[in-house]
Amino acid sequence: MLLKDEYLEIKGFLRHRVCEINHSENNDREKQREENTKYSLPNADSFGWMPAITLCYSFDIGNKQIMYMIPYLPFYNFLVYHLPKALYNYPNLFGTKDAKDVISAVYRVSGYDKIGSIEDYQQSLIDNAYCYFLLREVNGELKNKIFRLDLFRQILTNDKDGYDFAGGLMHAFRHCSWNGMKLSSGNGEAELNYLWDLPVMLGRAILTAKDYDNGTTTFEDENRIWQIKYHIDPDTKVYYLKTAFAKG
Repeated sequence: MLLKDEYLEIKGFLRHRVCEINHSENNDREKQREENTKYSLPNADSFGWMPAITLCYSFDIGNKQIMYMIPYLPFYNFLVYHLPKALYNYPNLFGTKDAKDVISAVYRVSGYDKIGSIEDYQQSLIDNAYCYFLLREVNGELKNKIFRLDLFRQILTNDKDGYDFAGGLMHAFRHCSWNGMKLSSGNGEAELNYLWDLPVMLGRAILTAKDYDNGTTTFEDENRIWQIKYHIDPDTKVYYLKTAFAKG
């Protein structure tokens, strides 16, 4: 459990950075709409400038470093409640090579159908389902480095007459399974013990990656080596996941 001073420090640290992220996100989306690209989206709706930090978990990752994981409620609810329920109720909609099938399965169990369409639900997840990771260094200070793990950044058409998750956790989950069930639209070749294993691993790998890694790093998990690719936003210097997959 976080101490009050620790909580206030983290919220203060995130405050201006989140404002920068929202501003950059909307500038980028406006440009995409003007160019009418396949990435075009309406302005981001992130529940105001700074959603409440309801949940914050800390991890001792060794070397006298502490990692913080701050999932906002749409991200947390998706992983804890909606995705597991969808997996058990609609297993045939996972591993189909079509991200729209996965969204359909989760939409049916989410309760969102009472307030909006499946298109509204998908857009709500793009805008509001994400998780921040921070790192406290050996000297006790928060490192000026933020990793934002979105559930997914886009859903785009693929060359198989279907759709793919682009960026974020659901893109990486294409390579993962849990309790023998594929977690996304792909083959699910890497079995996870817990759904949160991958987000925690990604946070640790990206926050401790060296500056010269150039958007690619690795992380060893039991007998597997994960290849991780990430993007650094040129405006905000925030780190985003492109993809992750186990090499062996």
